[in-house]
Amino acid sequence: MVRMILILLIVTAIAVAAFWLGQRAVLATQSTREARLPDTVKTISFVLLILLMFGVVTGWLGGL
Repeated sequence: MVRMILILLIVTAIAVAAFWLGQRAVLATQSTREARLPDTVKTISFVLLILLMFGVVTGWLGGL
């Protein structure tokens, strides 16, 4: 009888842990949505990215 109760407790603990991990996975996927940024910030970051890529390719930044 003690073994049966122990096995039942272990199975219940595994089921609760699986449910909890499933809920955390759902919350994690929902929190990775893209943040809304103003158009000026997007434009500035795009220009800086192009400048950085040009600098790396030509050796002006970080190369040679």
